[in-house]
Amino acid sequence: MSLKLPLEDVLLNVKAESYEEALRIASSHLFKAGKVKQSYAESLLMREREYPTGLKMGNFNVAIPHTDYLHANTTQILVMTLNPQVSWHNMADAEEAIPVRLVVLSVFDKPEYQLEALQKIIGTLQNQTLVKQIISASNAQQVIEFFN
Repeated sequence: MSLKLPLEDVLLNVKAESYEEALRIASSHLFKAGKVKQSYAESLLMREREYPTGLKMGNFNVAIPHTDYLHANTTQILVMTLNPQVSWHNMADAEEAIPVRLVVLSVFDKPEYQLEALQKIIGTLQNQTLVKQIISASNAQQVIEFFN
């Protein structure tokens, strides 16, 4: 399974005041394109509050939010770079807030794709040089190439 990342779903240098706002921006973008159901945003926010997805990855922390497949109409990822960085709750310690510049949101309409896709995403994000290049990308096509 390859990770589908449409050009229009690479959002660069998004300004958000909080992780909630970042997730609302991403959810609204996907909903307007018919890729998720109306229930997606609230489900995503509820899941993030219960099970934070911020990952300490070295110099560049990332977040990998996702929610139940029942709220999606497709299987793909959305990549968002944040400028400035946003405080996100750490997956390993929900009490700790970490600065995040890169969000890779996975959307699944079939549960059997979730584990494999998350493994591929994390595998990509473990390469800090690549994460730095994604954060610094000047156009969406560059980001897509990093995920191929």
